[in-house]
Amino acid sequence: MNMQRRISFFIGIALLFTTASFAQQVKTDYDRSTDFSQYKSYSWENVNTQNLLWVDRIKTAVNSALAAKGWTQAESGGNVSIMAMEMTQSHQTLNTYYDSFGGGWGWGRRFGGGGNGFGESTTTQDTYRVGTLVVDLFDSNTKNLIWRGSLSDVLSDKSEKNIKNLNKGVEKLFSHFPPDTGRSSASRNIQPVATADASANSLPPTSLPAAPDDSAIRPFHINIPDEQIVELRHRIAATRWPDKETVNDESQGIRLAEVQALVQYWGNGYNWRNIEAKLNALPEYVTTIDGVDIQFIHVRSREPNALPLILTHGWPGSPLEYLKVIGPLTDPVAYGGRAQDAFDVVIPAIPGYGFSGKPTDLGWNPDRVARAWDVLMKRLGYTRYVAQGGDHGSVISDALARQAPPGLLGIHLTMPATIPANLVEGINSGNPAPAGLTAPELLAYNTLSTFFGRNAAYGAMMVTRPQTIGYSLVDSPSGLAAFTYEKIAEWSDSDGHPERVIGRDEILDDITLYWLTNTGASSSRFYWENNNNNFSAAAQKTNQIKVPVAITVFPHEIYRAPESWSRQAYPSLSYFHEAAKGGHFAAWEQPEIFSEEIRTAFRSLR
Repeated sequence: MNMQRRISFFIGIALLFTTASFAQQVKTDYDRSTDFSQYKSYSWENVNTQNLLWVDRIKTAVNSALAAKGWTQAESGGNVSIMAMEMTQSHQTLNTYYDSFGGGWGWGRRFGGGGNGFGESTTTQDTYRVGTLVVDLFDSNTKNLIWRGSLSDVLSDKSEKNIKNLNKGVEKLFSHFPPDTGRSSASRNIQPVATADASANSLPPTSLPAAPDDSAIRPFHINIPDEQIVELRHRIAATRWPDKETVNDESQGIRLAEVQALVQYWGNGYNWRNIEAKLNALPEYVTTIDGVDIQFIHVRSREPNALPLILTHGWPGSPLEYLKVIGPLTDPVAYGGRAQDAFDVVIPAIPGYGFSGKPTDLGWNPDRVARAWDVLMKRLGYTRYVAQGGDHGSVISDALARQAPPGLLGIHLTMPATIPANLVEGINSGNPAPAGLTAPELLAYNTLSTFFGRNAAYGAMMVTRPQTIGYSLVDSPSGLAAFTYEKIAEWSDSDGHPERVIGRDEILDDITLYWLTNTGASSSRFYWENNNNNFSAAAQKTNQIKVPVAITVFPHEIYRAPESWSRQAYPSLSYFHEAAKGGHFAAWEQPEIFSEEIRTAFRSLR
């Protein structure tokens, strides 16, 4: 006797503002190896819609279409979860959203060129909201994605006409459902969607299934299970605290009272769902490069001549560092800038960080990541682009510039490698500065000497024993928070109080990302793979760089790179400027200043 198995539905809809109307199109795909006859009931798992009034309308339309197929909705066991996906910049987002269906599924953008009647974004109740309804069917037991359908041009205003159009469109969407797989020998074999195992802290997001071609670019969606959030809070509540430090400063490390205040809020006031919704409102994707999944944000500007830009984060940061500069860089006019300074922005997570995959083989050093970044930009269709980075991102951008792949126009750094070869040993050994240094050079020498002598133990641990420190970082939320927060406090231009310039919730967004993705150990291994002096011009082989290099020195960076050292280290230096304020996390701390620096630095390369 065959047991009827229940299907859970994930309904995703992106609704975007415009004043145009279009003819609806339907696309479907499914796992050819699935026997659909075993399914007869379903429950609602989730509904994503910007227009919350349409949640019931979508459910009603789908329920009606499935009832006509003899399917029944489960009275128990189903769950409706509504998330608001707010999309802004209608022209840009509409094009980007349709672009997202180009990888592996053949659902490319339908709207291009002029004459498509796009109107300005508006928030009035009666405006048309044009979007695509995507319906995903998962096996409730295996969590495998077995069927996907999309209905384009959903017009969700108040009119009865458009409600009827929705109903007709959904009816058309399911007109050939369930598919007949009995006589098909071909197998689409849609891959299982990644799900979370709370006990293993595995990757929780969902994305479009990987196509047989590894070069596919799949849209990506984050959905952390509630169980992981609950477990995190339980672990926080069970923290075993050390005794108080015996000094009245940070010379022994971050002080107990500071960490306790942060962690108490983390467990009782912080809400991960806010940043999750913010990320899901952005165009997110994943693609496989050199055997590792690379997850990234890709926001195209509405400006026709926007310059493609890849932004690379570092540690203890993440792609979250750059969220506040996406708007100013992609839509400069809205932020007081010029249209001709616009960028298309690509923000990947380094392998082992965030939602990117964790390498299982050796060799994922800055050079290999740099090669992957060039593959990514070319895979996105860009033949020319620029790169920017801080911390690890600076090292990776240096490597990319040394490789000088066709199409790379130049790089911008906020943590350049400028220490002259004859000063490296003295700095590392803590020797007094030699005579003859200028005031900026003396400041840099002494700052770096103090850094390596008193403040670099975190790096020494990760360079030499990433697995050992990883046990603490992935098992203790409070340990992760202390290890991370100390450097955010120390390196930000905030007088030791980063909440003043970044915000407590944003700091916890970053820490929580490391926790939920279980990347404490895998992110540390990047130090082991790098194992180099990131500030040494000789170690980073900066004299081999031929493409234009731009440097912005933020005053509370780990060290202030002197212009004299910078010009000596980078023969192709094309731009150098010292910002008025900001620290190691420049884009995170000072998004306006950072954005203007990027515009100015790359203006001559357009």
